[in-house]
Amino acid sequence: MRVLIRLALAAATCSALLGAAAVPAPSTAAAPAYSEGHQFVRLARSVQTSAREVTEVFWYNCSHSYQLEQPLDDWAARQNPPVTIRRIPAAWPDQPVMMAYARLFYTLDKLGVAQREAIPVFRAVRDEGMDLTTEQSVLDWAADEGLNPQDVRDAYESQQVQDETQAAPALRDRYQTNEMPSVIVGGTYRTSPFMYSEGVSGTVPVVDYLYRHAGR
Repeated sequence: MRVLIRLALAAATCSALLGAAAVPAPSTAAAPAYSEGHQFVRLARSVQTSAREVTEVFWYNCSHSYQLEQPLDDWAARQNPPVTIRRIPAAWPDQPVMMAYARLFYTLDKLGVAQREAIPVFRAVRDEGMDLTTEQSVLDWAADEGLNPQDVRDAYESQQVQDETQAAPALRDRYQTNEMPSVIVGGTYRTSPFMYSEGVSGTVPVVDYLYRHAGR
């Protein structure tokens, strides 16, 4: 029941209207004061990763995840050297819709097109109201996207994708995340649009701050 309540709350926060304004790049002016327990939290159990690894837990049917996708990628590309965003689909084993979208992500990831196809998937699900939770709907969408349907079918049905999908809830839990989206920096600090008064538009500056200070 607690999982269902958390999921309902997360879904409610994700149902906010998708704003048209782009998230600004972090300002060169004096940075705002961020503090642990307010704009970010320390994980109770750190995940052993690179100090500079940035991980996002997301959901294809979450407006905030959609809103954060491109700004987070743009921020990562501006770093020197560029940061690779590791994305983890938010999933609970008793939530078949979320498990289905995790399977879609791992299918695209196996094909090497998860990042390229992220915005098209968000657009299809959030803007066009498509249900991409079945194999046939995924194949139909993939064909319209110019992907090879047989390649998509092979990946979707592969043992690798099935194993990754089944492991997704434990991976999400490892990062102690119940909000979508959440961003974890250095395997130690987590922030999300729900921890800052500016919402999604304030998330990237917090990530930038953590990226620059997490290893110190």
